[in-house]
Amino acid sequence: MTFRGRLVMLIAAAPILAVAVLTAPVAPPQPLGWEPQIVTASGPVTPATSARYGPSAAPSAVSSLVRSVRRALPHGIGSERGLQVQTIRVKRAISARFPQIREIGGVRPDAMKWHPQGLAIDVIIPDYDTTAGRALGDRIARFALNNVKRFGLEHVIWQRIYHPAKGKPRLMRDLGDDDANHYTHVHIATYGGGLPTGREHYFD
Repeated sequence: MTFRGRLVMLIAAAPILAVAVLTAPVAPPQPLGWEPQIVTASGPVTPATSARYGPSAAPSAVSSLVRSVRRALPHGIGSERGLQVQTIRVKRAISARFPQIREIGGVRPDAMKWHPQGLAIDVIIPDYDTTAGRALGDRIARFALNNVKRFGLEHVIWQRIYHPAKGKPRLMRDLGDDDANHYTHVHIATYGGGLPTGREHYFD
């Protein structure tokens, strides 16, 4: 084929190529991937932040970015005094998602470390001995267990069943009453993450 013939073929094919490019599906953007549990207003840039945004990424800029894609969690119900940051986050998330809940217990004296050290909350279930109450407790326990990594959970207890973050659930021994056997509330324990400084922002 002569040069003139090849040129004519290329000119004729150009509109077809342009249409193919314009109508080709656009790949969806990649997910953010980095979803911190708690974004602080100040402090060192984490390795994850540095890897994604560069070593000069300022915490305030990252915080603004996360706020644009994550919902800030309000204080909600129940005292946060003495709670560690992961415990605060799960408390706020449950308070925001389950408006039926009117009471969430936190720090209190106990023989075990969880409540005294701010590592656990008790989500009090209204009408716990009814079908509706049990269903609500089931949903809250399921929500927590479906987000073990996200909330930094250590275990959940509901209706005498101990659910570790890793491993199989087991029936606990009978402790004698509904409170002790966790029929009246869902007990949720975290690894803590340290006490808050007052500069934290909690996101859903």
